[in-house]
This record gives sequence, C-alpha cells and structure tokens, in this order.
Amino acid sequence: MAEPGLPSYNDVQAAQRARAELKQNFMTLTNDQLDIQELFRSVAAQLETTPEIGEQHPLCNEWNELRQRHRKVYRDSQQNAGLCAHFLKNFAEILVPLSQSTEVSIDQKRQMIGKFLETIPVHLNAAKENAEKFSELGKEVEVFPRKVASALRLKAEPEGFFESIWTGIEELCMSIWNTLNRLLTKLVNTFKLMLSRLEKLRFSCFGISLDVHFSRYQTLEPEADMHEMTPRQVVGEIEDDARAITLKLTAFESAWHVVRLACSSLQSDLALAKGFTTCIPPVVQACDSNLRAAALVHTPLVECLNAYSVGKSPDFF
Repeated sequence: MAEPGLPSYNDVQAAQRARAELKQNFMTLTNDQLDIQELFRSVAAQLETTPEIGEQHPLCNEWNELRQRHRKVYRDSQQNAGLCAHFLKNFAEILVPLSQSTEVSIDQKRQMIGKFLETIPVHLNAAKENAEKFSELGKEVEVFPRKVASALRLKAEPEGFFESIWTGIEELCMSIWNTLNRLLTKLVNTFKLMLSRLEKLRFSCFGISLDVHFSRYQTLEPEADMHEMTPRQVVGEIEDDARAITLKLTAFESAWHVVRLACSSLQSDLALAKGFTTCIPPVVQACDSNLRAAALVHTPLVECLNAYSVGKSPDFF
C-alpha cells in the first residue's frame, strides 16, 4: 500500500501515459501552424495567377475568407488554451495542496471542490468548440479544389462536338509548337555559342579584306517555363496543398479532443472526490488521494496549453 501523500504506482503509470499522448498531439502543432499559413498563401497565389480565375474571382474571395477564418480560430484557441492552463494550474497548486491541510475543514474542502466543478464545463465546452471549428474548417478546405475544378471546367468546356474536336486540335498544335520552339531555341543558342568562340572571321575578295569580330556570347539563365499551367495542373497543385492543410488541421482537432477528454476526466475525478466528502463519516484519505492522482495526470497538460497559447512547442524532457 502506498504511503499517505505519495502517488501510487498506477497513478504514476497513468501520468506517464498522459504525458506520452500529450507529446504526440502537441509537439508538432507549432510547425503545423506555420505550414498551414504557407499553404494558404500558396493556394491564394495560384488562384490569383491563374488567368481563368484571377484576383477578382469569387473563389479567390472564398479562399481568403477561409484563410482569415483559420487565423481567427487559431487565435481564439490560443486564448482558450491560456485560460484552461490557468485553471488547471490553480487546481494543481491551490486546491490539491489545500486539501492536504489539516486547517481546512471537510465542509470547506467540499465547497472548494464544488467551485472547481462549476468552472470545468466552461473549459470543456471551449475545447469541444475548438475541435469542431478546426474539423469544419478542414472539411471546407478539402472540398475547395472541386470548386476550382468546376470553375475551370466551365471556362474551358466547348459548346458542342465540333468545338470539342477543334479544342483537341488546338491543344495538339500547341504541344507540337512548344516542343519545336524549345528545339529551335537550343539550336540557335548552340550556333551563337559556336560563333562566339571564333571571335573573328576574315573575308577576302579581289584584294579587299574584311574582318568580322564576334563578341563573346554568354548563355542566359534558362527562363522559367513560359507556357501557362493547364487547368489540370492548377487543380492538381491546389488539391495537394488543400490535402496538406486538411491533414494538419486534423492535428489541431485531435489536440483539442485530448483537452476535452482531460477536462471530462477531471470533472469525473472531482465529482468522485466531492462524493467522498459527503459520506458519513467522510472518507478524507480517499478524497485527497483522488485529487492527487488527478493533479498528477493533468499537470503535463498545463505545460502544453501554456506553450500553445504563445505559439511554442512544449518542452518535454
């Protein structure tokens, strides 16, 4: 049997499992947030530079609204994280130590536990709302590429059979032209390079000589591919970015799900501890033991939430 005031082996094991789960869910969130912001920018730039869409298209506005919504959801969740961390810290550093004090009566202990129980639903609901908001945002980001594909398809869709054939011929001719253009460019560059190495040619005719000097030719840096991306390529890039955003938003949803479960667990632990104070006679040792075990499990969450609230990763040892 464990000594009074010391956590049991099972309590320590539960705390280690909680720490491992928290590490898995919170360690990558800082980098995930930076990646999400960059991916939102990437899609916005792609939409703005696509001729069939452009800056004034409704899809650009819709994407910017999603981008702004993400910022708000993240900032609100940071504020919730700070408040929840403060609450859990008070639980571990105020309620639990006072419960061990012989100067606090059983009635006072019951009242303190009751006050903490009244506050838990606020943080429980906030965690639930945060998880739902990240989930809803992820779903909207996931379907966005379909809207882009639909818009591009409407722009490019021919009106009939003959128009479809003509469009195919145009695409084939453009493909052939691009290939020939690249080949001709390489031939011209090669020819210029050969002439530049000669530096001087002398032409003689009827005793008259003419020297032609060539300046040294320097190959220009190969220009970026000047032909525009096809609608299929545009949609493909946006799909990849949207898929990455959705995956990273799922990490935030999972982290807040963990917070919600922790608040729910704490609620059960406090309700059980309060129940021990109402027994006749009150089971004080069981009440204190239950509070200590709860503090041991939830203390690592304080570190995670504090780090999240300021945009940093928790420092696990």
